[in-house]
Amino acid sequence: MQGYIAPPSLSWVGELSTQAFPKRNDLVVATVKAVEEHGVVVRLDEYGGMEAYIPRSHVASGRIKDIRDFVKEGDKVVGRVIRADRRLGQVDLSLRYVSEGERREKLEEWKERNRVLSLLRIAAQRAGYSDADRTAKEALERLYEYYRNPLDALEDLIYEGASVLTEAGVEERLAEELRAIAEGQLRPPTYVKDLVVKVVSYASDGVERVRRVLIRGAEAGKEAEVDVYAAGAPKYVISIRSRDPKAVKRAASSIIRAMERELGEGDSLEVVEERERRRRG
Repeated sequence: MQGYIAPPSLSWVGELSTQAFPKRNDLVVATVKAVEEHGVVVRLDEYGGMEAYIPRSHVASGRIKDIRDFVKEGDKVVGRVIRADRRLGQVDLSLRYVSEGERREKLEEWKERNRVLSLLRIAAQRAGYSDADRTAKEALERLYEYYRNPLDALEDLIYEGASVLTEAGVEERLAEELRAIAEGQLRPPTYVKDLVVKVVSYASDGVERVRRVLIRGAEAGKEAEVDVYAAGAPKYVISIRSRDPKAVKRAASSIIRAMERELGEGDSLEVVEERERRRRG
């Protein structure tokens, strides 16, 4: 079978010209609907239940004796789009071309998206919107224009206020209601900032000088937890962590200033890279 063509009775077929449609190489979350001899029919959870097909040869690597050894009805899977024809409403997926790391990351992203959508829907209901579901979905799309992960937006909302969302196009009354909900539902993440620095000294006691520069920097980041480790001399990573994102920023600035003050004649300091992330759980 070359590809699964959705039957005309499906409600989404008439909306293909305006509805979002997956693209080749996209990773998508799907629910197994039917396991057949030559492949698997699935519903795309992120595309309104649109159906797609997984050819037998793309269910798993190697010889497949029984497809049900790998997937069953109701299973949640992550597939890579190997064919997408909007005109025909045809989407084919591969499970073979998805690594375990990609699968876990995509499922986590999907769960977080659904969590944010659920909170937006509750906020819209409490704020008195007549169509809470539509309001929530529109707000979520706006957040995606500003954030890779909309859960980041809700965390920023807690710390920085409704302006975080209104700047993204979300109405203030919805943002205010959402903030009250988020404060009670979300555990604050740990904000992490890694400074990759290059510290060089050509003095006779250069090793000791570099050590002092790094120690002074770590001591200056009092507002946060700070770790320093080598990344292959002369590069070092200064990892700064706190539940308060503003404390992380202040600590980073204090650390760099303290290190610069400790430099001696002939010593040099360069910030090679800055990485920011959030650690949840």
